[in-house]
Amino acid sequence: MKMINFTNNSKNDPIGNYKAIKKIAAIIPAYNEGKNIAQVLNVITKVDFLDDIIVIDDGSTDNTAEVVNSFEKIKLIKNKKNKGKAHAMQQGIDATDADILFFSDADLIGLTPEIIKKIIQPVVEKRYSMYIGVRDNVMQKVVTLFALNSGERAITKDLWDKLPDHFKYRYRIEAGLNFIAKTQGDGYGWEKFDYYQTLKEKKYGFFKGTILRWWMNLDVSYAYILAIIQQIKNNINSL
Repeated sequence: MKMINFTNNSKNDPIGNYKAIKKIAAIIPAYNEGKNIAQVLNVITKVDFLDDIIVIDDGSTDNTAEVVNSFEKIKLIKNKKNKGKAHAMQQGIDATDADILFFSDADLIGLTPEIIKKIIQPVVEKRYSMYIGVRDNVMQKVVTLFALNSGERAITKDLWDKLPDHFKYRYRIEAGLNFIAKTQGDGYGWEKFDYYQTLKEKKYGFFKGTILRWWMNLDVSYAYILAIIQQIKNNINSL
């Protein structure tokens, strides 16, 4: 156990009160994010109570790994082939013994240490099993259901371990975690912050970016269908 100062009156740690907690790890999946990941890591490395910072380079063909290696005290896992976001997240978890996990995408703009601390705080204080940072993107302003699939979230390791394998596939992961937090954990909370994600259309071009966006949306929709089916099964079993 360790003591971390989360004092509200402190400008450096505006999260909460003194808490005795176990290890906290930040896990960042990345695929071809050489142009974007440095600005994210510059922020995450300033959060002084993180025990591990782990980046999973999921088969990138650009200089993502080189950029990550320019930062000290960051553990890099590099996949030869792209295995998908959920698989990369699991690799990060397998590389740490932390009890609280903070996930972040690698292409964020406007992320700050204060935002990260405010996402982690409710989980440290055991108010929720998971807390989600909702971005200030256009789609997330309009559709709350998609907003709650944000990649920035803090969760307990215990909650992750309850997640069925069929949710641990590419972009199904966040919807699956939301479902498990509500049905088998202590629920989840969320808060909108003033940061956003680089648009896929900007990163990959309009045509490829649009295809990737709709692929992601279909994957998320399928995850919600799986969650509904799982809930029906749970209800039947409880009769």
